[in-house]
Amino acid sequence: MTDVPSHKYGTHLMDEIPVADAAKRCGVRHSPWMGDWFASWSPRNSNNHAEGPWDHWVDLALMILGDPMTEIVRPEVYRPDPPTQGFYSEINRGLTADELSNRFKESI
Repeated sequence: MTDVPSHKYGTHLMDEIPVADAAKRCGVRHSPWMGDWFASWSPRNSNNHAEGPWDHWVDLALMILGDPMTEIVRPEVYRPDPPTQGFYSEINRGLTADELSNRFKESI
């Protein structure tokens, strides 16, 4: 029988472990039963359906770049102490309809 690793969020191997919560609905969890595997997470909804405006995703990306695991797997992009907006902050700047249209004009 395999020993189940213990961590502060529980001792069950099926427990997902928080990694980064960038906004109310935009985060990442570690899935220890799958080794080096991570899943999106919505802290507000407590499910794997992360969502939000682009600014929240940028915060999540910055949090990932500032995580010690990034220094191990991609040291050239590691950025300690990233300038994130904060968990419950409103977006710093949203994208306009024209900006979105220009970005996705090939997809429409």
